[in-house]
Amino acid sequence: MTLIDLASFVFQQISIPHREAVVRMPVKNIAPLYHIRTTFRDDDIQYVETLVRRSLVSIGGTIERFDYISQDAQGLSVFDIEVRCAENIREHLVQMVSRLGLEGSVRSIRWSAAVENGRK
Repeated sequence: MTLIDLASFVFQQISIPHREAVVRMPVKNIAPLYHIRTTFRDDDIQYVETLVRRSLVSIGGTIERFDYISQDAQGLSVFDIEVRCAENIREHLVQMVSRLGLEGSVRSIRWSAAVENGRK
């Protein structure tokens, strides 16, 4: 559970008059979006998926998209991921990508800030 989820839960439990009148900012405007692309051996799909998902959750990332792309001819596959995480944990994202790059099952991994619709 992220801090935003916890705050939303607590807010919903508190009885505040005219709570409906409070304007809520969409979560997607709070944290930046990052793109991660991981290439790995087909045989290791479950291991790598579990590793990537757990790593993202452990640093406080929120997965927005997690696509699987098969490249059968080469025996490799790709996870194409978009994740949101607060700017103050960007360093943890860098460390996570570095650690995953050391895994024997991971052939390559790279990340970048994602371009969002409506943002420059």
